[in-house]
Amino acid sequence: MRRSITVFPKLTDKEVSAIVETGKQYARAFNMASECLINNSSTSKRFLHKVQYGRIKEECPSLPTGLIQCARDVAVEAVKNWNVKRTKLKQKHPKKAERMKRPSMKDKCTMRYDVRTITLRGSQLTFSTCDKRIKTIITIPEFFRGRYSPSDGWKLKGANIGINRKGRVFVNLIYECPDHIIEENNDGKIVGLDRGIYNIVTTSEGVHYGAKDARRVKRKYNHVRSELQEKGTRSAKRRLVSISGCEKRFVHDQNHCISKKLANTDDVSVYVLEDLSSMNMLRLKGKSNKTMRKWISNWSYSDLEFKLTYKCQKNGIKVEFVDARYTSRKCSVCKTIDKASRNGNRYTCRHCGSSMHADVNAAINIRDNYITRAQKSGQAAVNQPGEPSGHPVSGWSATGKPETEPLGKTLTSKPSGLPEGR
Repeated sequence: MRRSITVFPKLTDKEVSAIVETGKQYARAFNMASECLINNSSTSKRFLHKVQYGRIKEECPSLPTGLIQCARDVAVEAVKNWNVKRTKLKQKHPKKAERMKRPSMKDKCTMRYDVRTITLRGSQLTFSTCDKRIKTIITIPEFFRGRYSPSDGWKLKGANIGINRKGRVFVNLIYECPDHIIEENNDGKIVGLDRGIYNIVTTSEGVHYGAKDARRVKRKYNHVRSELQEKGTRSAKRRLVSISGCEKRFVHDQNHCISKKLANTDDVSVYVLEDLSSMNMLRLKGKSNKTMRKWISNWSYSDLEFKLTYKCQKNGIKVEFVDARYTSRKCSVCKTIDKASRNGNRYTCRHCGSSMHADVNAAINIRDNYITRAQKSGQAAVNQPGEPSGHPVSGWSATGKPETEPLGKTLTSKPSGLPEGR
């Protein structure tokens, strides 16, 4: 389990200049290491250290050995991620994969430090630079000191040091603690969660966490940024700097509040979410227009997922994922897949006539897909979820195809016998 604390140490101009020069040489070491790995089709730290360490030391003579090794480790991880993304993209768009930008680092970079290059003794923080080791006094808030106490097993494992847009040096301290064995709550309900743009989260029990405030704030800052960027004066640029991060902090706070409320629910044993790991690939595959790409880029589904996962882990609640396909097109009662049954935020099945909120319908399908998968894989028996208010519970144990195929039957034409308007 890892957590981080950001502090802003008070440094002299000479110390800030040393950090800037260290960042330049750190970026140069990273770029040399990544180029060597890509040209030799390797991701081995041992190979990289053997081949490239001497050359990096010649190019960056004042960069400490510990920081060279940190830059090497970051380069290996970046090249591995680049290889994975390039392999996936090559299957669909070989030409785009060939033009894919190689990993690189700019001079104004954030440097990773490990326990060899940074130490914290009480309030005194020391870390390596190209000039000499900097010693400074930092103030950690009482809240974090009590929460990440060494007596509870928390240890400093490293830090990230850089300079933000406002020119302030920040130190992101990384603490690590072994995962405690927490007894899981197996007597609670299984709840499906549907994440969306108009409703941040909708549960299978019919509870909505709306995104009205988040969308209002995003529209506001988008308008302000476009006006200031078009103006282009010095005061406009100062205003852009002053409002930078406001929208991000608002969204983070909202996701914290929602995830905390969900994680502190007593009668829940499992939360089931859609697997949206391939959502950003829609932009590469050309399956979305400009407006949809803008919505996806501003959608903080991954941040909410991360916060919910670690908070539920602390409270003994499991977070599971299922295939996201057809969850919003399938009827949660009769399991018929029909795209035309959804009209805006309303889902009215053309086969059985059931009607409910479209997000609630999707959340129930997410929950049912997990239950079906658990039954097929022979896992421990799961409890039947309670009946959501206003909606029948029929179909909760529906059987169908395996998860890799759409569950239920597909409706291609309007069935007879339904009243008009269905």
